[in-house]
Amino acid sequence: MYDYCILPNRIILCVDLRSFYPSISCIKMGLDPMYTKLAVVGNVNRNGSIVLAATPPLKELRVKKMARLYEIPRRKDILVVTPIMATYIKCSNYITKLALQYVPIKDFHQYSIDEFFMDITDSIHSFIC
Repeated sequence: MYDYCILPNRIILCVDLRSFYPSISCIKMGLDPMYTKLAVVGNVNRNGSIVLAATPPLKELRVKKMARLYEIPRRKDILVVTPIMATYIKCSNYITKLALQYVPIKDFHQYSIDEFFMDITDSIHSFIC
């Protein structure tokens, strides 16, 4: 059994951007990712290509990451798009720059293109009115 009372008490935020690739793709097309059924697929010209990510409404139809293109129902309300990696990276960098306005770089830990951790222990005063 561990005595957690002896460990430092830190305030860590975990930021995980929901359905990042399909959300950015939707927004770029002027669509709302919370209502649009959209899949980002590695290669839309190959039937066996893998779904890289899907919006929440498409996930409700059981189309999940790592499914195959041929598993996506052929319906007019479902969009299948190619990844726009340069745009995803640009958006990720922008969000990172925003986060770094609130914590020093030593307290920022990038996990992936759409996930990071921020130790806000020393900057919590910036968030409280």
